[in-house]
Amino acid sequence: MENEQTLEEALLVEDLHTGELIVERANGEKWLLDAKKGWCPWGYEFEGKSVSLKFGDVTSILVNDRGEQYEFWTEKQIE
Repeated sequence: MENEQTLEEALLVEDLHTGELIVERANGEKWLLDAKKGWCPWGYEFEGKSVSLKFGDVTSILVNDRGEQYEFWTEKQIE
């Protein structure tokens, strides 16, 4: 399926403590993601660590190594 998002490895660079996170995709692009509801409760724990990312043009989903998922708006590419 063309629209199905696949999981890729990503680095959670920084939790900005505003509901926004910076992630670095496997291809080296850095993106600003904005939590759809409040803030990601486990984002700060995974700063500097590997997470899984379902990247989308509008919505992206982060998954930690405990299987917890959180949905974000895909805001903008920053690098």
